Amino acid sequence: MPITIPFRIKPGGIKFVLAFQGIKKIIHFKKFIMKKLFILFAPAFLLFASCKKETTKVEKVDQAFSAVYTIQPGDWTTDNNGISYTAQLNVPEVDDVLYNNGAVLVYLSFSGTNYYEAIPEVFDGIAYGAIHSNGYVGVDISAVSGEAIDPPTQSISAKVILIDASALALHKDVDLKNLGEVQKAFNVK
Repeated sequence: MPITIPFRIKPGGIKFVLAFQGIKKIIHFKKFIMKKLFILFAPAFLLFASCKKETTKVEKVDQAFSAVYTIQPGDWTTDNNGISYTAQLNVPEVDDVLYNNGAVLVYLSFSGTNYYEAIPEVFDGIAYGAIHSNGYVGVDISAVSGEAIDPPTQSISAKVILIDASALALHKDVDLKNLGEVQKAFNVK
């Protein structure tokens, strides 16, 4: 048997009960809407929550080496009766990786000058060039005319700069014939 509790509604109490029922309906409606919105937007939240922003950061890496070598007059050799001469510089840093993927830059400075010239270069009818392979850099000279020449009689300073491929990729716009730009870009002296 159900138990009933008699109560009396005071004047204005109906308004309270009706207001309470209205609040219940609003709360129920909000819960209903929130559930629907959750179901609607949950896949989008999961989609964006599972993705993460990836940033590629390029950092400057000093992968350059420079050294100055002195080529003495007696260092020049020829195997073609003076048509060309070569001075070989021992540069053990030139390895397979650098040979295949890097750069070898050579600059010459003659006695009495305080600057370096990038080679290859032609000056007073003499062509200056450089070749390299594992472990060495060769500086070549020959007459543009193809005639026999005498080897240099003064010492020559050769600045050799070795640059790894990844460092080259970071500085694509550097004028490699300009020693000042190369030194600044690759942090070499």
